[in-house]
This record gives sequence, C-alpha cells and structure tokens, in this order.
Amino acid sequence: MLAWYYFVLISSVLMGISTIIEKNTLKNEHAAAYSAAFTIIILPLSLIFLPFANFHITLYEVAIIYAVSLISTSTYVLSARAYRHGNISITSPLLSSLPVMFTVLFAFLFIEERLSFIQYASIAVLIISSYFMVFDTGKNVQNGYKRGKYVAILLLDSVLMAAGTVIMKYLFDLNVNIFTYLILVEYFIALNMVLVMLFRYGGLGEIAANIKRYKVPILAIAVLTTLYRVTYYLAAAPAAIGLVYTLRNSVYVLITVAIGGILFSEKKLAFKTILSAIIIVAAYALIS
Repeated sequence: MLAWYYFVLISSVLMGISTIIEKNTLKNEHAAAYSAAFTIIILPLSLIFLPFANFHITLYEVAIIYAVSLISTSTYVLSARAYRHGNISITSPLLSSLPVMFTVLFAFLFIEERLSFIQYASIAVLIISSYFMVFDTGKNVQNGYKRGKYVAILLLDSVLMAAGTVIMKYLFDLNVNIFTYLILVEYFIALNMVLVMLFRYGGLGEIAANIKRYKVPILAIAVLTTLYRVTYYLAAAPAAIGLVYTLRNSVYVLITVAIGGILFSEKKLAFKTILSAIIIVAAYALIS
C-alpha cells in the first residue's frame, strides 16, 4: 500500500478540483439545495466500497458516527454559503488553516496528541496569515467579507470541521473500518439533508430539480468528494490526525488560491499567493 502522505496529496488535489467546480456551481444554486443534492448522490457511490466494509461494530460506535454526520451536515451548508458569498482564494485558505488550529487543540485535549514549541508558533503564523487573507490593513474590508455574519460562519464552520475530524480519528483508533465509516456516515448525512430540505426548504422536489438542472457538475463533485474522502481516510487511519489534516489542507490551499483565483478573476491574487506560501511554510513547520 502507498505511504499515507501519497494518499494525502491525492486527496488534496481531488478536493481542490471539487471546490473549484463547487464555486462555479454555487453562482446560481442555493447552498442547502446544493448540499442535499450532492450528498444524496454520494450515498450510492459510497456503496461501491461495500465489499471492503466490516459492519461488526457496536451501537456506541454507530451513535458516534451519527454524531459526526450531524456535524458534517452542518459544515456542508456552512461551507457552501461561505463559498457562494466569498472569494474562493480567501475562503479556501481560511477553511483550511483555521480548522487546523482547532483540530490541533482538540486532538491535544481529547486524544492526547502533543506538539512542540515550533508547532505552536506555526499555528500563530497560520492565524495571522489567515487574518490578512480576509482583511486589508486599512479601514476597508476586502472582497465582500464583513466582520460579522460571514466571519462568524467561517469560525463556526472551522470549529465543527475540527470536532468532526478528531471524532473521526477517535473512531479509527477504535479500529472502525474506514469503508464502514464512509458508508454509514454518508447514509446518515443524506438522511439529515433530506430532513432539512423537508422541514425548512422545498422538499424532495427542490432536490430533484437541482439534480436535473446541474446534473453534470453535481455528479462530478459527488465523485470527486467520494474519492478524496476515501484517500483521506486511508491516510488518517494510520497517521497522526494533526499531521494528516495540516498537510492535506496546505496543498489544497495552493490549488484553490492559484487556480481558483485565476479562473474567477479575483483581486489581489499576488498578495494572496504570497500569504498562501507563508501558510504552507508554517504548515510544514507544524508537521515537522
């Protein structure tokens, strides 16, 4: 089998491509409808890995997987809103670096992963770089982000991502099969999204309409998402989650800032690229 860091690199590339397609799709589509549509498509795709699954798990583990699905459902909608209303070359670095900080903290508190002084210093660099990625040093706030609503969305999304990541790693440490985890969590997420659409939005009809209207990009995103999750899980199971998560997100930032920023003609791309390079250096120090 490939070393874990190869799986991380594959996962990063696939996730970056998926995010760029997502940003383009969300120009016209509602965040909740988009999330419901592609999570429903992911469910049958995940069943491809059924021969590799092992369902000899406890009710306690199933309950934890469902808790992760609730967290993931929330992050789907929050991330989609952030990408729809903000620039991809800003949103992707923030939703990469900030969850790293919280993941390292939660891993320290709950699964006893320890860091060095240099690694803590690297986290501080990540936070500072992320701040300047969103805000100008002057009075004006750049790129449509205000210091209120969407910044709060990014922070909440980051905390939830970190919590879900650490809980996932805890399950893998309990020897839960990664393909079993994939199938069950995708089933629960799809169920959650259907319930959200039924009680708050246009129901199954809106989901079907969105799949019909955007079938090609949604199918592409679903396939890419399934693949980048599998490769991510293959890396996360044997290695420290802080290391895996940081490396994946750092490579992902380079892809989305460099390619996504050019495709969508976003402003201050050179400045953001420099900040992204700083984030990469800090992330490398964090995992080394």
